[in-house]
Amino acid sequence: MPANKEAYIRYRIIDSALRNKQKPFPNLAELADKCEEILGKTFSESTIQKDIYAMRFDEGLGFEAPIEYSKAHKGYLYTDDNYSISKIPLKEDDLMAIEFAAGILKQFNGTGILGRFEEAIGKIMETVNISRAAGESNFNKIIQVEDHPTGMDQSLLELFTSAIIHHQVVQFDYHSFTSGKKSQKTLHPYLLREYRNRWYVIGWSAGDKALRTFGLERMLKTEIVKEKFHLEKSFDPENYFKHSFGITVDKMIPETIELKFSGHDALYVKTQALHATQKIVRETSDELIISLYVIPSPELRMAIRSYGSEVEVIKPQWLRDEMIAGLEKSLQNYRKK
Repeated sequence: MPANKEAYIRYRIIDSALRNKQKPFPNLAELADKCEEILGKTFSESTIQKDIYAMRFDEGLGFEAPIEYSKAHKGYLYTDDNYSISKIPLKEDDLMAIEFAAGILKQFNGTGILGRFEEAIGKIMETVNISRAAGESNFNKIIQVEDHPTGMDQSLLELFTSAIIHHQVVQFDYHSFTSGKKSQKTLHPYLLREYRNRWYVIGWSAGDKALRTFGLERMLKTEIVKEKFHLEKSFDPENYFKHSFGITVDKMIPETIELKFSGHDALYVKTQALHATQKIVRETSDELIISLYVIPSPELRMAIRSYGSEVEVIKPQWLRDEMIAGLEKSLQNYRKK
């Protein structure tokens, strides 16, 4: 670590310690210990004393820090309670928000283009840790985010991100879950979208002459090809999935779907909407009826089935009939066994 960078980190550590109201008036030994704790190496008291002098008088730094030594308390303090060497001092709520966001980002470390942010994430956490230095923080022990294992080649995120930015055409072999067959696709990619821990790319399919969605985990032999990029003017990334429940759009038309929930699931659906268009139609102590204005996609049907006996399709009638037929078929399959 370069000496000037290391010195700057020490300044931040000292700054944080002097602003810590829980442990006021730190002495040189305590400040040296804090620097050792964060930087992982030993520093002499004379080094810390020189740092304090630099913070006070070094014109190159421009801190002009109002640091004084209190003989009564045998330690250092800021004579201005509002002072900080940080241009934008972080409040406790800000620190917690940064820690939470960085914790989510850390799950993507080492994965393609997102892996490039490891250093940035590290710097953010380093700053937060310095700000936390004077007070012990166990934030990582009380907040955990879910890991999302996937069979996808993580480098595909980088490849498609770059292709979208630079208007490059991508060719790949694709394994369709629907047909079970493999085929070569040529795609002009416009948008990456994550749904239920899977990544999808949306773009103009040269073979289909239409907008199509492809799952990244089903791709093989992916490469950039030198072809003129086709930009579909009708594609609006802000609204393309507005009425989509999941990843399916195609040419399907959104409909008003009414669902009736009972039991505990009614509370879950009320507090965490199934879709941005969700509205409460009727609510009693026993049940909740909601409406959604969405495309009746396979993902919607799957979500409805996941609630089992706690959900009932009210309308449209064709979807209600379809769900009933599916349940009857499932009962027949169980009885056969």
